Amino acid sequence: MLFLAPDVFGPPGGIARYCRLVLRALLQGGIDVHVVALMDRAGSPTESVAQLPGVAYTPCAGSRPAFVRQAVRHALQARPGLIVTGHVNFAPLGWALARLVRAPMATFVYGIDAWSPLSRSRRLALQHSDGIIAISRYTATQAAQANALNPSRLRVLHNCRDPQIALTPAKPQRNGPPSLLTVARMSLAEQYKGHDMVLRAMPELLRRFPDLHYDIVGDGDARPGLQALAKQLGVAAAVRFHGVVSEAELHRHYAQASLFIMPSRAEGFGFVFLEAMAHGLPVIGGNMDATPEVVVHGETGLLVDPTSPAQITDAVAALLADPDQRQRMGAAAQRRVEEHFSFPRFQQQLLTILRELDGRAVASP
Repeated sequence: MLFLAPDVFGPPGGIARYCRLVLRALLQGGIDVHVVALMDRAGSPTESVAQLPGVAYTPCAGSRPAFVRQAVRHALQARPGLIVTGHVNFAPLGWALARLVRAPMATFVYGIDAWSPLSRSRRLALQHSDGIIAISRYTATQAAQANALNPSRLRVLHNCRDPQIALTPAKPQRNGPPSLLTVARMSLAEQYKGHDMVLRAMPELLRRFPDLHYDIVGDGDARPGLQALAKQLGVAAAVRFHGVVSEAELHRHYAQASLFIMPSRAEGFGFVFLEAMAHGLPVIGGNMDATPEVVVHGETGLLVDPTSPAQITDAVAALLADPDQRQRMGAAAQRRVEEHFSFPRFQQQLLTILRELDGRAVASP
């Protein structure tokens, strides 16, 4: 199998993590995989590659000409039984290679990358994909409507808990100051994660819970504006921007938080919801995107209008005022992760989808 990936071992990001999970599932399924990664840099991911023994891996350091050359070389030399494109932007290249070596092709779609009408070349390539694998039902529906896709070629493969992230015992709600946690990038190009709405809810929340603090993990070019907003709202002393942190520090943030909050308006799925739920945290998320496929309202957390600071305030206040409810929801969140978003389930569904496309490339175990 030839897998064209945007990045696998690059900076932290949902698509890179999804690609790693796909590769791990394929390799553990006994699939011979050649992966060409556009953004990964040669020499940097030594330890990460060791986690995926057996993968034929070619990083291209952001060079698109090199990416195309390597993709063509691998296609002609290996004659793969299946070509998988890890982003809709690569669909035209994947389609051309699939025609060249007469192999079926599958394309992954995630979120806003496919919710709007694509360029003509990408739309045609996506329409000619033998299989289109969407990260959520919401993404599948939006992509199909925006790009006239054949519903029979669409399959949904939800994210799963990274097997390297262990389920921790549902913790008793600790004493001490309450805290909120958001883990997300802060990008001016994608201002939909909801940091600003949580900040706008903070003045009223601090009136009700004076010792509350809000921890934000992640970074990006929107951070200065959010810091300025916190100062403007008079809540800067209660808001802590931590930037990008190590995995160990991230786990500490999850362990110390009272609840997780990310009222996104355009989430294709949201890996961080699974991370928070695996740590036994109730989740507050938005109700306008794919979040309801992960968070069950009233059971594992609360869903709100992500454009309403008032609804966000009420949801946070309701959970902070009821430690027993937070603990029940946290335990239910862990059960949901294990029952619906486990790695073995993800692997089985992925191999089933790809086997439908080409049984020679993905033989039954």
